[in-house]
Amino acid sequence: MFLWFSTMALMAEAMRVIELRLRLMALGRITLDEIPLMVTEKLDALEQAKSVIVRGGDPSLIIDNYRKIVAANVARLSSSSGLRVVGREARPVVIIPSSV
Repeated sequence: MFLWFSTMALMAEAMRVIELRLRLMALGRITLDEIPLMVTEKLDALEQAKSVIVRGGDPSLIIDNYRKIVAANVARLSSSSGLRVVGREARPVVIIPSSV
């Protein structure tokens, strides 16, 4: 897949997560666990991205990793149960292959 297409898709999917989080905040259905989760998931993804760059990996791996995290957030936030399960156990564990 083209890198630009994956990047544009990531942007659209990230906007969906922002919309869902804002909607849940407006409805008062967001939990206090969601706020630190928003920060820690970005820091974890950044660490994984840095490891790919240091090893000379393909940038598409980084974009694909972010898309998996964002897709898991969309699924979690848009589920009918809302945010009943929030925290580290609700996040996807995405590991970029060490062969990169």
